[in-house]
Amino acid sequence: MASDAVTLITNDHRIMEQLFERLRSGTGDRQLLLDECAARLTAHSHAEEQKVYPVLAELDPQAQEEAHHGADEHHEAERLLHDLQRISPQGPQFEDRLEDFIAAVRRHQEHEETAMLPKLHASLTPEQLTQMGSAFEEVRIAELAVAGIRV
Repeated sequence: MASDAVTLITNDHRIMEQLFERLRSGTGDRQLLLDECAARLTAHSHAEEQKVYPVLAELDPQAQEEAHHGADEHHEAERLLHDLQRISPQGPQFEDRLEDFIAAVRRHQEHEETAMLPKLHASLTPEQLTQMGSAFEEVRIAELAVAGIRV
């Protein structure tokens, strides 16, 4: 199942976008959807911060700053999500806070997909990207398993 890191990270982004659409539609259990968002965001963030960002930081000084920025964006998204989880999905503030969370995650995804991932793709061999993908996936799957999500 392993693939290259760029593909795996991008696939994770698309899964989050599907969850956002389900949350926005109001169908299904929004609290369960938020819990899944939290598990997936945490797993993705930890995998990137442990297995992808250190390699990115070694590529050049600007990439090191991008790695720190990416970690900061993860923390901001997690904070917004935790705020969202503390309010009722039927409450008057839910929709606005949901949009704030989605916007933060999308900004991060766009930054990764336009700056960070292309830099990885251009700087590493296909074999290195596959090795990084395996390491990323190992952390991500272990984190998801802790949250009770099977991949």
